[in-house]
Amino acid sequence: MAMSVEGTAALARLEEFWNIAGRARLQAQFAVASEMQLVERMPIESLREVLLQYRYFTLAFTTDIAAVIGRCMPSRLRSLLGELLHDELGQGDPEQAHPRLYDKFLISIGAIAATASESALHEQMHPVVRDLLADLSRRTRDASISYAIGLRGMGGECVCGVYFDELYKHVVHHAYVAEHRATIDWTFWDIHAGHHDVEHDTKTRAAVGDLARAGRLDIEQLAAGFEHGVQSWNRFWRTLYETHVAPAH
Repeated sequence: MAMSVEGTAALARLEEFWNIAGRARLQAQFAVASEMQLVERMPIESLREVLLQYRYFTLAFTTDIAAVIGRCMPSRLRSLLGELLHDELGQGDPEQAHPRLYDKFLISIGAIAATASESALHEQMHPVVRDLLADLSRRTRDASISYAIGLRGMGGECVCGVYFDELYKHVVHHAYVAEHRATIDWTFWDIHAGHHDVEHDTKTRAAVGDLARAGRLDIEQLAAGFEHGVQSWNRFWRTLYETHVAPAH
């Protein structure tokens, strides 16, 4: 069956969006590469503070993805996001949920106490990080579903991986981390660091293409959400850099 003129135009706009997304990933990698090198020479107390703030993004990602799934139309994309959330939550085992694995890492490097309550940890969130996450959650709930998909289903995940990979490359060379490597819980990083899932990207592109072809996705809104997700991650790192990284040097 021949594709409609509207469907063809939507796919052309979507292809342009994929090109923009690819450039955003590369730009993020170059933007933080030199700054991340300073992580290796930070006092361990400052490094712990930086790593702690990543905790809150990890927690918020799972709740926001759940909100996107709840709003998303029945589709391959919704099912893919469901698989992603199932994996993030430990596939039925709360001890294997990714936020829990990240907490185990933080405990093992002395960033948080094993007995720390959630309310006490919440109080340690940087005010800018708190505002960023509140804004992301609000937009995920209230903006169009196309915007929400771009924001949390794609924008945050795409650029987040760049930051995580760059951070990990330098954390492992920190003197304290190298000395205590054998006693640090690396499970979270074994899952996330350097494991760019090409198959998942291919499936996501195909699923988003299905919605665009059927006229069920607003590409402009998708791109706007993606752009805000990228800006949020950039502001997050800039806040950590100016608060903890630069002053330490």
